[in-house]
Amino acid sequence: VLAILSAGMLSFLGILDETATTVTFPTLIKEFSITTDQVQWVNTLVLLVIATIVPISSQIRLRISTKKIFILGVLLFTLGLIIDILSPRFDLLLLGRAMQGVGTGIGLPLMYNIILAEVPKEKLGFMMGIGTMITACAVALGPVFGGMITDALLSIMVPFH
Repeated sequence: VLAILSAGMLSFLGILDETATTVTFPTLIKEFSITTDQVQWVNTLVLLVIATIVPISSQIRLRISTKKIFILGVLLFTLGLIIDILSPRFDLLLLGRAMQGVGTGIGLPLMYNIILAEVPKEKLGFMMGIGTMITACAVALGPVFGGMITDALLSIMVPFH
């Protein structure tokens, strides 16, 4: 159960982060002096990386233990988040986003792989539903969370501009 919750949390945070950034686009455009076309890469890059990692994750899982894969996913996601927070330039922000995409791309299928491997057949449908609910909640909450964070940061930063 702990493994499912842990992988679920990584999935939740990855999806929450991906959906939260869309509402930050106006702020990112202003802060980095970039165009609308450029800011779209903040989400596009993450989705491209996730779409690349998810299909190969089952092959990775055959070679590396679930625990090591999970730790790698958490480390990459966290390091990417730190780079994002501290990035003074847009290209560094994109590097951090790509790292977060790898972490999320590892976490999403890992959650379902753990459920399929560890849950008894009679509870499999329910637990797969819980896994899907985790990602659906992240999709729904992401934009609200992103808006709250953006508003909070703007209210702190405005006096310094």
